[in-house]
Amino acid sequence: MGRMIKIGDIVLKIHPLVYEPAEDSILLMDNLVNVRGKKVLDMGTGTGIQAINAIKKGCDIAVGIDINPYAVELSKENAELNGLEVCKKVFFFQGDLFDGMDRVMEEVGIDRFDVILFNAPYLPTSQEERLGDYINYAFDGGVDGRRVLDRFISEVGRYLKEDGVIQIVQSSLTGERRTFDMLKKYGFKGEKTAVMRFFYEEIQVITAKRIQELF
Repeated sequence: MGRMIKIGDIVLKIHPLVYEPAEDSILLMDNLVNVRGKKVLDMGTGTGIQAINAIKKGCDIAVGIDINPYAVELSKENAELNGLEVCKKVFFFQGDLFDGMDRVMEEVGIDRFDVILFNAPYLPTSQEERLGDYINYAFDGGVDGRRVLDRFISEVGRYLKEDGVIQIVQSSLTGERRTFDMLKKYGFKGEKTAVMRFFYEEIQVITAKRIQELF
């Protein structure tokens, strides 16, 4: 059995090729919007911790997506470790952001989500800094840290209910103003709702709601 950790009341098995929950994960957990009775998408689910936390906080259905196949299998194991029956209230799928999301939603039986979470791979990463295995997806935000985040923001509105909420975790190195501007471009108003400060950066939770229906 792999190494185990416990965060709050959640027990997690850890895998060397899957991002281990850290301060950014806990910051999002501690500042999660009200999900009771709602349908939640956890993009880049990793160990499944945000999806599991959402279920424990009373959400109706949680769906976790990750490009990393090791993360998908680990998330299923972790859901079961925490007493959750996979494919009853919590589902995990492999996918590259929203590619194939229409199929996923049809399989789960929902049309749009109330809450979409994304602890983005936000580190500015040069070609030389890239890692050679699946764990790279958890960190690599491209040269400016925004490659994955900007794509997420440009596509998320199609899958969010009109009164839905997005919560993004990012670094100040990625540029909060650029995130606010990008959100506005796609019809959302964002605000910084939680921070964790370090010597060289600030980890931020940005919460956004739709300004107007664009999709």
